[in-house]
Amino acid sequence: MQDNPVIAIGLPVALAVIMVGIGLSLTLADFRAQARTPRATIIGTLGQVLLVPAIGIAVAMAMDLPPIMALGLVLVAACPGGSTSNLVTYLARGNVALSIILTVVASLVVIVTLPGWLDVAGRILPGATGLSVTVPLGQTFGLLVGVILVPVAIGMAIKAKKPALAAKLERGMSVLGALVLLLAIAAVAVDLGGEIVDMVIAVGPAVLVFNVAVILAGGALAWVARVDRASQLALAVEYGIKNSTLGLVIALTVVRDDEFAVPAAVYSIVMYVTAVAVIAIGRRMMATSAS
Repeated sequence: MQDNPVIAIGLPVALAVIMVGIGLSLTLADFRAQARTPRATIIGTLGQVLLVPAIGIAVAMAMDLPPIMALGLVLVAACPGGSTSNLVTYLARGNVALSIILTVVASLVVIVTLPGWLDVAGRILPGATGLSVTVPLGQTFGLLVGVILVPVAIGMAIKAKKPALAAKLERGMSVLGALVLLLAIAAVAVDLGGEIVDMVIAVGPAVLVFNVAVILAGGALAWVARVDRASQLALAVEYGIKNSTLGLVIALTVVRDDEFAVPAAVYSIVMYVTAVAVIAIGRRMMATSAS
């Protein structure tokens, strides 16, 4: 799957373009505001690296997945939010600055926590054996720099220097963002081909339960922490939209086990489907709160 040029090259490039558009809506003041009120960032990061993987283990055990598939689900759960989470947060009218900060922080922290969670899962999941997993640091940082930080910085620079141009460019980003999501779903489905049916049957129910559970957990945790509605949306999206590409890279190039990669492959489809619902609900929520 990692050899598919649409997924490996086309989608990251498209997302980088979208991230420029997201940067067009941001200013340094947005990030200063997050620094002044760090509660959402702290709560969001702790939940991402502690609560979400624990939910993954619980779902894997409750759904009685085969050991290697159960470990694969925990791999997905231990991955950080992907760059697509920033796009979905933007489309849902959530707190984009918070989403980007959570993506960056979690992507750095999981370098330590991801192998740790796989070790824990290998010890407590019935029938599972320990796996020695090395997170590819170069690809992790490359994703952050190439698809998130640089494009957002370019967009913010345009907004700071030429606000009128930024406003004009930003108008088309919602439509382009939706097209990118549809492209991602189509590309993954085509790449899996006839195997998609067997994969969905094997792990689809557990993946869907996990995905919905962490989206709800993110929103609930943010609500308990009494953060604003836009930040609640950001946490819900960040927990539900995973960097499944990182999961696939680890499973296929580091561990080199196709079955281990199945949950990440199926999740990469499911999360885009549920993202459409989250976007619709988020836009309705923010429209209601604004009126």
